[in-house]
Amino acid sequence: MQTEQFREIVEEARSAPSALNTQPARWRRKGDTILIGCDPAATLPVSDPHGIAAGLACGAAAEATILALSTRRMGAGFTDLWGQDDRETMPGLRLAARITLEAQTDPDPLGRQLPLRFSDRGPYEPGPVDLYGWTRRDAILVTDAGRRDWLADLHDRAAMAHLRNRAARRELLSWLRLSPRHPRKRHDGLDRATLRLSPRAAAEARLVLGPLWRPVDMLGLTDRLVGETMQIRSSAVIALFHRPVVDSPVTAGRAYLRLLLEASKLGLAGWPMGVLTSRHDAREEVARHVGIDPERRLMQVIRFGPPGAHPDQRARRPLEELIV
Repeated sequence: MQTEQFREIVEEARSAPSALNTQPARWRRKGDTILIGCDPAATLPVSDPHGIAAGLACGAAAEATILALSTRRMGAGFTDLWGQDDRETMPGLRLAARITLEAQTDPDPLGRQLPLRFSDRGPYEPGPVDLYGWTRRDAILVTDAGRRDWLADLHDRAAMAHLRNRAARRELLSWLRLSPRHPRKRHDGLDRATLRLSPRAAAEARLVLGPLWRPVDMLGLTDRLVGETMQIRSSAVIALFHRPVVDSPVTAGRAYLRLLLEASKLGLAGWPMGVLTSRHDAREEVARHVGIDPERRLMQVIRFGPPGAHPDQRARRPLEELIV
């Protein structure tokens, strides 16, 4: 694999999802081997203290790399290295996975969805959605209004509890790119267009999540900012993605990306409801309510629906930051 070809593969693979669009995955090529590392500077120590979301993002990046190789008929072997907690092989990074080039292979059909998949916060377009034949052993697909409304209510309560932690608000603000002049707007984090916020709402968010939180919360007005009930209730389906508790988040991340690409193939865009899995109490409540086996862990909750429009562009880190 030539250097330019490797850069093209990383350019495609960097489309993989990550919490708050932090993009913690980093790539290094050593001959016919690609190493995936996790950059601790692009993680969420308050919201994700155990690195589950970071590992999920790196696993998704690894799967995206394998799919990008597949479209070029290049086979790949995969080794999950997350459990080794190796921080020496890639200095400053936690080694997540190793991908080894193998014999020529047929293209994976999901590889074509990589450049087409995108996130959409909602509200989603109304109308029927054809989910016929879309089943997964690692996902419960919620389509009924009763459970959807229950999840919406739980999500908003969990989000409020999370954001009453000042450190959590500060962490969230550090990844929001609400000003059109923000220097990282095109590279990472979430901007106003992605969040579907008007200029006024974006200005309010910066103030309420910052210096005005306490007085606004005392007046009972923070629900209007934090709540996502309208977006959640407009979704066509909510996927409860669960994996065996013995799975590394990197291995789970590979399956997670495939779930998102399958939804994209059906014409759906998704948005993670991450607070339902990052908070232990909310995660356990969802698992009990829907009957997830104790031997499995709820990894992510994602709402899906027909998007209103395709985004003009996606914020992605330049290759110079990703290839180390």
